[in-house]
Amino acid sequence: MQKEITHLRRRLAEFKAYGYDILKERNFAFAKAGLQKNKDVLEVGTGRGYMALTLAQKGFSLTTIDQDGKVQQSARAIIRYYKASRKVKFKVMNAECLRFKDNSFAYILAVNFLHHAKNPVRCLREMMRVANEKIVIVDMNKRGARILEKVHAQEGHCHERSKIGFPEIREVFCKAGVYVKTYRSRCQTVIIAQKGERR
Repeated sequence: MQKEITHLRRRLAEFKAYGYDILKERNFAFAKAGLQKNKDVLEVGTGRGYMALTLAQKGFSLTTIDQDGKVQQSARAIIRYYKASRKVKFKVMNAECLRFKDNSFAYILAVNFLHHAKNPVRCLREMMRVANEKIVIVDMNKRGARILEKVHAQEGHCHERSKIGFPEIREVFCKAGVYVKTYRSRCQTVIIAQKGERR
């Protein structure tokens, strides 16, 4: 477990040194999302567990999915270290085919996930199917992506580029008749799709 916590702290410090304060960015996204407690939350793309931890520490219970069980094990260790395990359910699942019924969750969040997705449009459609109220998409803007690439280069590997841009994400939602708002921070763009609201 100490290995995961050391990696987390080192990563946070590296990003912050380049001007990408991950925790501040997560809190910005959370504030814009306007989530209410005691509603079902699904996170698509657990990753290292940064957003799951942010939500759990704010008192939310959530289910988080990721196709990579190994990465999820690392996230589990981090969540456990911060004593938030009771708030988070982990499931290994492909976001292109969510194993949930229609309208199963009030909120769906995907943070820095879509640039990893092989078929991001299919993932967005699945999120719309499963969400009852709101879908929150958070991903890096060009500045954030440049910083991420620097950090990955220091570790000796490349980071994959997104197959979809923010205009295309908005277009998918708009074509489905979903009301969309966009917010921008220093390193991220936050797209909030509200089901049931008129455009």
